[in-house]
Amino acid sequence: MPVRLLILLFCLLTSATCQATILELRDGQVPVRLVEQLEYLIPAQPLDFAEATLAQGWQRGRGSALNLRRQTGPVWVRLALYNASQVDDWQLEVEWPVLDRVELRLYDPQRRQWGAPMVAGDHLPLAQWPLPARQPTFPLQLPAQELRWVYLQVQSTENLVLPMQLLSARDRVQQELEQSILLALFFGAMLSILLYNASLYLFTRQPDYIWYNLYLFGVVLYELSLSGFGTLYLWPGLGLPGGLIYAGSAMWSFLAATLFIRAFLRIPRYGGWPLWVSNALLVYWGLALALVFIEPHWLFALGVNSMALLTCLLGLAIGFSLWRRGNQSAPLFMLAWLSLIVFTFIHVAAIEGLLPVNALTLRIQTLGFFTEFILLSVALADRINRERAARVEAQRQMLKVQKNINEELDRRVQERTEQLQQTHEELERANAELTRLSYTDALTRLANRRHVEAQLPLMQGSDLAVLMLDIDHFKRINDSYGHPFGDRCIAAVGEVLRQQVRRSGDLAARYGGEEFIVLLRGCPLSAAELIAERIRAAVAQLSLEHEGLPVSLTISVGLAHSGEAGTEVRALIGIADQALYQAKQGGRNRVAVAR
Repeated sequence: MPVRLLILLFCLLTSATCQATILELRDGQVPVRLVEQLEYLIPAQPLDFAEATLAQGWQRGRGSALNLRRQTGPVWVRLALYNASQVDDWQLEVEWPVLDRVELRLYDPQRRQWGAPMVAGDHLPLAQWPLPARQPTFPLQLPAQELRWVYLQVQSTENLVLPMQLLSARDRVQQELEQSILLALFFGAMLSILLYNASLYLFTRQPDYIWYNLYLFGVVLYELSLSGFGTLYLWPGLGLPGGLIYAGSAMWSFLAATLFIRAFLRIPRYGGWPLWVSNALLVYWGLALALVFIEPHWLFALGVNSMALLTCLLGLAIGFSLWRRGNQSAPLFMLAWLSLIVFTFIHVAAIEGLLPVNALTLRIQTLGFFTEFILLSVALADRINRERAARVEAQRQMLKVQKNINEELDRRVQERTEQLQQTHEELERANAELTRLSYTDALTRLANRRHVEAQLPLMQGSDLAVLMLDIDHFKRINDSYGHPFGDRCIAAVGEVLRQQVRRSGDLAARYGGEEFIVLLRGCPLSAAELIAERIRAAVAQLSLEHEGLPVSLTISVGLAHSGEAGTEVRALIGIADQALYQAKQGGRNRVAVAR
């Protein structure tokens, strides 16, 4: 008779309620998440393993993870495995480290023998676990081509969540390595944030950073418990006291979060219902934290799960209310708080079977905490910078008021002196304006020849370039279109020079009627030629019209350069003027360089 038929016959003979799907393990089997292959039993009275096999009322698992919520007594879970592979070192991993106690035994239905009991759980020292791991992990010695039943007795003070997977020892090592690296990065980042904000408190002495760091510390403890890192590395030998860290850190996180929100949003300043809600939450979570160490079972009588959700929603409501009342810190706080709520909702939805259970959905709340604390850190820095700026502005206003008072007293004492000083300043400004006007050409707003003459003694040195520019056929333009249009042409060329000659120390000026001069200091000959050609091209591209008809305008440019040895600037002007004459003789609208 085939082996599988014998297995089915045994199921019918040993238990009328044998409903579990037999999971057949093959070579190359990928990790299997166990839900529909599981059966669970919530007994009305305590049972031992032998009694559990004969008990009635086993139910099939559904959804994407087994979630039996809170149970006051032990719950039984079983699974039928047929090993059709050559691998005998399979492992069962319960991906929920905060279970009080999980006991597992293998049952051989053919020989009617039980394997040795294996126990794990956060109420037991790690030394009693079958494998040192972050979460309860049981080695399953499954002989090839044989059936084994896996029976688990599970007990937990908190909600009983049982996301489980079956995988080979090799696959579990690889999977654990990947997850541990990600978790180590998370805890490293959280530690960095904690140290950074602790140092900020030492510098700023802002009490907000105290509550922020206490809240962050509580979340880190909570994540250490929920990820199993705490049991594996930090408190492996604590046993039952270590199991209280999960609930205690959760209550402490809510209490510290309430204190942080109260201080960060300055709730006492606003009063009203946000203050009353804040006070009530402080009392509630303070009591819940005390009950963790007095009588943890009373926590569920207080409805902590519902209150946790309500606290999150009230935090958003308070932030929205204070935002409408002008609190500038509220928007960033709401964004941080909402990010945690969204990621936590995804995590809870996966546990409840609404979303698939996988490594992402099981650990996405961790990402939510990281995102929240980054945003809260930014919000703290922003709020403190705004308050510092406000204090500086207030001090500046106080100094301004004091200065105004002192100035008023001085004005009354020295009124006549100030009047004389004002008159003197007005004369100085008038003289400065007259001096400026005397050095400025009124038509082009460039420097005039007088200003050039005053600057010539300062223009000595090497690499000095002199450009002499003259408007081509200017007399004909005046005769043909009139002197007002001629002035427009001169002003247009002046505007081109203002746009093209912008270096500090260079000088562009109107030197005569239609003649201009440009002095370029520290300018090599090649660069001067480029500038001269650019000025000539810009003038040639001007669009001038007279009575609707276009009028072309060009200039001729003469260029002289002092070279490295240097030439006296007045001599350079004469040389540039000769080069300008050559440009005129050469056909105009060109640049002639004196060699």
